[in-house]
Amino acid sequence: MTAVDADVDAPNLSIVLGSEISDFVEVESSEKASIDLDKCISCGKCISSCEPHALIDRGDGSPLLMPFLCEGCGACAIVCPVDAASIGRVANGCIGTSRSSYGFPVVVGQLQIGESNSGELVTLVKSRGAEIADRDGCETLLVDGPPGIGCPVIAVLTGADYVIAVTEPTPIAANSLGRLLDVAAHFGIPAGVVINKFSLDQEYAKDMENWLERERQIPVLQRIPMDDNFPLSLADRTPLPVFNPACEGAEALRQLSTSVIAELSRIGDRGGS
Repeated sequence: MTAVDADVDAPNLSIVLGSEISDFVEVESSEKASIDLDKCISCGKCISSCEPHALIDRGDGSPLLMPFLCEGCGACAIVCPVDAASIGRVANGCIGTSRSSYGFPVVVGQLQIGESNSGELVTLVKSRGAEIADRDGCETLLVDGPPGIGCPVIAVLTGADYVIAVTEPTPIAANSLGRLLDVAAHFGIPAGVVINKFSLDQEYAKDMENWLERERQIPVLQRIPMDDNFPLSLADRTPLPVFNPACEGAEALRQLSTSVIAELSRIGDRGGS
């Protein structure tokens, strides 16, 4: 197996595994504007055309670029009458690799603070993980994705054979889960659900489980209980089944592993990859 942390806005898989990421390489997965003030005639057209307000007036009509606001849309380059504005690739993140103490490779993507276009960075991180998996002869690429249904989530889902959605027993989480499952269904990707913090509200969790199985025909792979050993294991940078094998949370994670393997085997028997 090769593990990929594609939650590039807040990567933490290496912390959970107690791995030290090295070999960070900057990647260019974004475009931004640049202004050549020697060519600029201070007409102000680029400033008025910039919807994100990344260009502001210096006071004499010439533009001052605010890089963190620039979305690389190219409007400024289109309207500039003297070609003083241009769009180019910029480094907005990095990709690092390591090998966990459990023997498998770990690939981590990290977006630079204040940068955008995390979806393209996710794609690059996954590609790097796939290269390492091919090199090492790994058959499984396990990708840890971000929450929500935005561009980076869609980038994570692209090419996936199976989605493991993690939720909690709250109305807000249920709403987000439904949207995520709709996206997975749109791409024809089978999914299973893990209900985390199941004991937080067991009645609501059971209602959620009934909704998933009866209306969505999506299996609940495992219920994960509240367990004080979870934060303790995170502080120790040790996976819970290693940190405290006898605790309730560790047993739930072991059962989850068994459920995921069984579900993937079932899908494979039906002709999935």
